Amino acid sequence: MKRSPFYCDIQQAGPQWTVVQGWEVPNIFTSPREEHLAVRQRAGVFDWSTTGEIEVQGPDALRLVQKVIVNDAAGMPVNKVLYTTMLLEDGSIFSDITVYRLGESHYMLMTAWGSNAANARPEYEWLLRWSEGLNVAVTDVSSGSALLAVQGPLSRQILGSITEEPLDALGYMWGMPAHVAGIRAYISRTGYTGELGYEVLVPAEHAHDFWEAITTAGKPYDMALCGMAAAFSLRLEKGYIMRLDFAGGRTPYEVGLGWTVKLDKGDFIGREALLRRKSAGFPEKLTLLQLADDYVPASGDALLVEDKEVGKVTSAAFGHSVGHPLAFGYLPLEHAGEGTSVTVLDSAGGRHPARVVRRPLYDPEGTRLRM
Repeated sequence: MKRSPFYCDIQQAGPQWTVVQGWEVPNIFTSPREEHLAVRQRAGVFDWSTTGEIEVQGPDALRLVQKVIVNDAAGMPVNKVLYTTMLLEDGSIFSDITVYRLGESHYMLMTAWGSNAANARPEYEWLLRWSEGLNVAVTDVSSGSALLAVQGPLSRQILGSITEEPLDALGYMWGMPAHVAGIRAYISRTGYTGELGYEVLVPAEHAHDFWEAITTAGKPYDMALCGMAAAFSLRLEKGYIMRLDFAGGRTPYEVGLGWTVKLDKGDFIGREALLRRKSAGFPEKLTLLQLADDYVPASGDALLVEDKEVGKVTSAAFGHSVGHPLAFGYLPLEHAGEGTSVTVLDSAGGRHPARVVRRPLYDPEGTRLRM
């Protein structure tokens, strides 16, 4: 079992714990609804130390990064952050990650969870494999890193009270080296909630001091401690995917991430297979569903149209901002249009009416991200 550098501090708050892919993580502190709405209305803090941080440095750093991602990192200024996916040779998504350019020939790839109970970092092994013959160093620095996400409309005031860095000048998907409460850190304007927010990476040995600083700073703003349940419901409202949503050999096009694919940048792993699959066409796409009752679907629940099974749910949660359960699921293109009526069939045979809604459902114009 793996635990975050913030584990002892979080334990004192008495959360309900859960185990996700080899990590013991806080699931609920107060209630999923209270934590979710705190992030929408004020602010919340999440422990994201389950992420992986892999540094790529050297003369061929950009060449390796370009080889393993579908997006184009060639024009990234220093401190820019890029969202992208990594593909297998067959064109299917292997991982979705963010790429940070930390220096002239220095990049960091931030990954999500490990893919198995041992929490292996398959992205690290993948980078090592494709770095053969290149003048580049690949280093997994995850064990020495601690990451908190401060998310919500008041996140800037909270973080700004313990740093002198110009947070109002930091644009969305940009980062900067900083000092927070006297601790060396890296702040990025990123997050998994769709809100104005920041992720702050600090050395693991300073985790306790950073936790004390940020939670103390958040008290005047009624900042909430938030767990996995709130994180997953917030991301569904914003239409952000997780591993369950692209598992099973899906490509970026089916998942709705075609905008990240830069075919004209040159060769990358999976490019030729992706071109062939795109040329053949995709019969399904990932859609966002809003249920009419209070049932929160389970992964694998069948999706019916006119009593015929046409797809399955990949992930779901209750959308507390919109007042309905939400689910991701794949539907044939002819049934994937906004407003299409769908029935979710649960494992006990119960039927739950739903409809396809636009993605993202919450804050579709991204107004708070432009703050």
